[in-house]
Amino acid sequence: GPFSNQPATMARPLLALTALGAGLGFVAPSVGRGAVAPRSQASGTARSQAALDGGSWAPLGLCAAALALGTSTLRGTRSRVVRAGKDEEAGEGEWRDAKTISGLTESVGAGMVNNIEIAKILPHRYPFLLVDKVIHLEKMKRAVGIKNITANEPQFTGHFPDNPIMPGVLQVEALAQLAGVVCMQPGDQVLFAGIDGVKFRKPVVPGDTLVMEVEVKKFREKVGIAKITGAAFVDGQKVLQVKEFTCALVKDKS
Repeated sequence: GPFSNQPATMARPLLALTALGAGLGFVAPSVGRGAVAPRSQASGTARSQAALDGGSWAPLGLCAAALALGTSTLRGTRSRVVRAGKDEEAGEGEWRDAKTISGLTESVGAGMVNNIEIAKILPHRYPFLLVDKVIHLEKMKRAVGIKNITANEPQFTGHFPDNPIMPGVLQVEALAQLAGVVCMQPGDQVLFAGIDGVKFRKPVVPGDTLVMEVEVKKFREKVGIAKITGAAFVDGQKVLQVKEFTCALVKDKS
């Protein structure tokens, strides 16, 4: 037929629309013959009867049938396309084994500072030590660090029992501790003096890996005041932005 070279999903709608067009072309003259009788020859009632007697309802029936067929076929085609799209999306989530998934972080490596070394710099301890590993570190300049969020952390007992979310203040504290790793030597302390421009963009939940970054913008060594900016990400999406920390560095005098 004329659609033999068309895909099956396209041929049926085209056939239906062709039938619809034929029905419309056939019904128009019939309706016209019954409906345009001169006013002098027939009243409104007589014109309606003439339309019925002229057989206009048969072409209308054909038109309605063609329209129904076209609509049904197009809907079926659309449904098949939607289903196919969903199947393709489902195919993208193919199985990946543990080795493959683990390999996604291979380039990150062990980092420059592990949790044992971090504990030598920061005075914090469980449950308030919130930096697990430092990937990159340039002393008194900047750092990138990691905090793994786990369901057995005590804050999730009450925040919230049925919907655990890492409190925003702890996210900010984790950033501040990373800043401490940048600025401090063992025995030093860093105290908050101010914080500005905090924005929380997405909830952080158990199972997330909070990847944090801080940078020292200004440091007045004589008075021990540092201006620091920071941000945190989960799966490549920014979840926290801090425009500026003001920190007071208290040096160990021993």
